[in-house]
Amino acid sequence: MTDDFARVYEMTANRNTGQIAAAALDRVGDVRWGTQVLDIAAGAGALSVPAALRGAAVLAVDNAPGMVNLLSQRLAPFPASTARLMDGQMLALEDEAFDATFSLIGASIFPDWRRGLAEQVRVTRTGGKACVATWRKLPGGGPFLVMAEALRAVYPNMAPPAPPEGFTTLADPGRLGAELKGAGLSALEIEEIEVVWEGPAGQSYLDDVRELHGYMGAYATLDDNERRRVDDAILTVVDRIATDNRVVLRSTAVLAVGTRQ
Repeated sequence: MTDDFARVYEMTANRNTGQIAAAALDRVGDVRWGTQVLDIAAGAGALSVPAALRGAAVLAVDNAPGMVNLLSQRLAPFPASTARLMDGQMLALEDEAFDATFSLIGASIFPDWRRGLAEQVRVTRTGGKACVATWRKLPGGGPFLVMAEALRAVYPNMAPPAPPEGFTTLADPGRLGAELKGAGLSALEIEEIEVVWEGPAGQSYLDDVRELHGYMGAYATLDDNERRRVDDAILTVVDRIATDNRVVLRSTAVLAVGTRQ
């Protein structure tokens, strides 16, 4: 929720979410000057800023004050765009107010994810486009993949956290399509896209993502000695997969676009 987390997330995770956002904008199409765009659970602006650069009037909403503060800074050069603190499950917005709406790695982690989808469709104009994306598998992408493998190596009996219900459902392309159709979308196009995170290898990898690690639940609960053990395991994983002193982490996202009926 903090400004510091928003800064760390932008620096590390936007390398993944930016690729998903670029694909989402391309698939929705016709995002240009004057297009009214809503970015739900907008995070650090991986979609909002590129949409604003295309000339769209973007409203970026998030329930984290730190993200909204960061979004307000990033959208400041665009007079038609703004950021607001708002719950994506209860949008304080008029019906059919937007030409295109996006929820990228958002609705799938909402406690009431079906309400989140219904709200997104409600505020999309008739004939407008709604786009939803989620990870195909936990723990998602980028450094989260390395952390999960390192934790398994050090604590093989540690149970992974239970996935959110929405993630379990929406990560499956067929079930995602059924839910979006039920929410009021038609002409659905659903695909799986590869997302690539790249960073330095060796100790530089740890230096690059150390602040992000502090916000990862299981790691954050460890004491200093336990963290050193996990850090060593992380370096082992990184050394194994590194090529030319680079770490390339590949994952899959599910991307869906539909038209409001």
